[in-house]
Amino acid sequence: MAQPAPPPPSDMGAPPTDLARPAAPPSDMKPAAPATHSADGGAIKTIDVPAGKTLDQVQLPKGTITSDGKGIGEVIVDVKIVDNTRTDSETVRYIAGVKPGEILTQELVTEVRERLLTVGLFKDVNITWEPAVPGGNAGVRLILGAKDKLSWIVAPIFHYSAGDYGGGLAYANSNVFGANKKFLVIGQYTTAQSFLFLAFLDPNIRNTRFYYRVDALLRRDDIWEYAQGHIGNPRIERTTNVDTFGAALLGGVNFTRHFHFDLRLKIYYDNVEQSQCFNTTTSDGSGTPDVVAEQGGTCIKPARSGWDNTFTFHLGYDGRSNVYGVLHGLLVDGTYQYGAGWLGTRQDYHLLSLYGSYAWRFFKEHNLILKLGADIFFDPPFKMEVETGGALMRGLVFRQYRGDTDVRATLEYILPLFTISGLSVRMIGFYDTNLTWFRSLPDPSSPLARFVTRGSTWRDFLPDTPSGVVRESWHNGLGGGLRFYLRGVILPLLGVDFAYGLEGNEFQWYLSIGSTLD
Repeated sequence: MAQPAPPPPSDMGAPPTDLARPAAPPSDMKPAAPATHSADGGAIKTIDVPAGKTLDQVQLPKGTITSDGKGIGEVIVDVKIVDNTRTDSETVRYIAGVKPGEILTQELVTEVRERLLTVGLFKDVNITWEPAVPGGNAGVRLILGAKDKLSWIVAPIFHYSAGDYGGGLAYANSNVFGANKKFLVIGQYTTAQSFLFLAFLDPNIRNTRFYYRVDALLRRDDIWEYAQGHIGNPRIERTTNVDTFGAALLGGVNFTRHFHFDLRLKIYYDNVEQSQCFNTTTSDGSGTPDVVAEQGGTCIKPARSGWDNTFTFHLGYDGRSNVYGVLHGLLVDGTYQYGAGWLGTRQDYHLLSLYGSYAWRFFKEHNLILKLGADIFFDPPFKMEVETGGALMRGLVFRQYRGDTDVRATLEYILPLFTISGLSVRMIGFYDTNLTWFRSLPDPSSPLARFVTRGSTWRDFLPDTPSGVVRESWHNGLGGGLRFYLRGVILPLLGVDFAYGLEGNEFQWYLSIGSTLD
């Protein structure tokens, strides 16, 4: 992976405009008995409100949405926030996106509940309403009960996949100052990548549609390049350590609640150490090459050290809801990253990425998720090339294949097994497919034929790396696993996957604690 993933910018935009107001109900309408029903349209049940108490003072089941005949269709004249102990009431009101003057409808109530749960700050959301003036017809008071999660946590993290395993410690606060601001610190040491990463995100500056993020990174990558023709038992041809340090600043705007754009300036320095090369030939001299011999008796490192300063333009639509880890809706992302020589980068380069997913929700907690992605890179630096394998292409070793272009797809089905005291256990079945390749490489006709000069640096490609699409460019994996979630905790708890790589005819397994495999 190119870098650890910080929390994505929130998709919270400006509150929706006022809805058209239907005609007021007749003044002689008799109030109906208060009733409750679930957000998924379950059976209506009558409840009793003790004398001298209002509806927001009654203990209701978790996830309750209340309705009475006099409330639906009336104007909301007040929004009251209750049960929030950590999150500022104005922040809850902004996230909910509902305000006086709107018409109370069942669709609006369901949408508000999903907004509050999707942001990840609240373990339970209860929505009730009552007449603004008892016995009158002056509209309704909407009562939003938002019970906070534990907003910060210090937790161990650990992951395992063939070629990369290790762990570390994470501190995450998803609700700094009670205003939905995010702060993250991760320290990790693994066999393939060790880093210290810090990030601060304000997803809505002063409750506006603008957001920003600052982050800093110190990282060491131990990058292994593998010989061709050994899918099931890969052989290492060259290893290179790349040390990276730097910082970045991102600013963006939410055009709507779901549609956003941001620009990121990254200032990084890469120190590329001398590589080690290996002879992967068989005893009779056949098979993949002796890299040192093929390169004229020298182990050439893949690139030189230098600055990697870029602008990244990101345009995204995130219409998903996330209710207790169950997704529904569409996500589309487009990213263009420009490595600018005039900004001090070793070479000009251009990276184009497209990603989309759609999640269908069935039977309340079943998920079918389709993910599609493509990358087209032009002269990417060595460490920024497309990498395939590990948790992103299950059935392969971590970073087993490299390229400047890829097309990929994943289909997952997730179903609940059981929930006990807020701990949910779910089963997942998946199929991953990926096509990764270099579009055009020089013909390896001489020892230095694949030593390509780019700006003030170079890229040295291994002699057996194929140019163009070949059969070994396409990989498929299928399998299943388990996911463990704790409703009151902001980090994923545990995930484990078992995958069978069709081309390599081998099983791989993947474990993640404190982060996600999805």
